[in-house]
Amino acid sequence: GEPVVPEVRITTRPRSRGGLSFVAGPAAIRSSSAWSAGLFPVAALLPLYGVIMGGEIALTKFTSAKLPERVGSFTWEQLHLALAIFAAVIALCFLLVKNTGLAGGVIIELVAAAGLVSGAVMLQKERNTGALG
Repeated sequence: GEPVVPEVRITTRPRSRGGLSFVAGPAAIRSSSAWSAGLFPVAALLPLYGVIMGGEIALTKFTSAKLPERVGSFTWEQLHLALAIFAAVIALCFLLVKNTGLAGGVIIELVAAAGLVSGAVMLQKERNTGALG
């Protein structure tokens, strides 16, 4: 068949979605962006972060499971805070980039992200890590 030659196309329209698109030959979707619903859309990260955070809390609270104190060089509390902040950034980016206004999905994302951040901060204080003073 025909060889697939990737090309990078930069659009200059100010209201374009993404502005930078990667096209991999004629069979590729021409309007792909980081927000598109491909194999694993960025929008799936927000609930995934919430599941990771909730799963760790549920495992340690409701079972006798003993998780390691650190994941790499991070404590669980630091991971909770980082994931929550990433979720908030993703939600804010959806609001700014998708520019659909305050539609129902965007409101749910923003409220969920705010809940994750406040939960991570409360977890820091509950576990007395000293990270927040």
